[in-house]
Amino acid sequence: MPGKSYVTTDPEGAPPFPETSRLSLRLLSPDDAPALQRVFEAAGDYFMGVTGRPEPAPDAAEQELRGCAATPGRDVALASLRETGEPIAALGWWAGNPEADVALLGMLLVAPNHRGRGIAREALEALEGWLAGRGIRRLRTGAATRDRRAGEVIPALGFERMSIAEHQALGLDMAHLALWEKALG
Repeated sequence: MPGKSYVTTDPEGAPPFPETSRLSLRLLSPDDAPALQRVFEAAGDYFMGVTGRPEPAPDAAEQELRGCAATPGRDVALASLRETGEPIAALGWWAGNPEADVALLGMLLVAPNHRGRGIAREALEALEGWLAGRGIRRLRTGAATRDRRAGEVIPALGFERMSIAEHQALGLDMAHLALWEKALG
């Protein structure tokens, strides 16, 4: 398991954003749209399941970061290789949604030439530790029930599928979405 060293200070005084042995993660602001767009374009296949197109919109990163700036608790981080500084992955989440101690993971993408090396797992574990330090106790994510690949990857990252009763309690009686959750900390 890669070791963590904490070097980036969160402006709110919360636990610093982590680095791992291979990755440097940093929270993004609207000014970071060009770097995020480059990662989006490298991992364009991610957008097939999100938008039905095999590439991101030309302003996808700008839209994402504007949405984060306008929504309390919603953030995006860029993961770069520490050795080269090359941005290779992005994570997006919404802390406090749907409950104060829950974060919804909405994006975890890795450039194809870096997949299969544990980058997603390493970046996610770093994010989980940071979120736990901010009082988040559970992390949720979702995927279309017909998305077989997500149905394999999500549990491999430690998530457990939520029950139909839990879906109904959230008002998702007829959803075609599988929800997954894991405890943090």
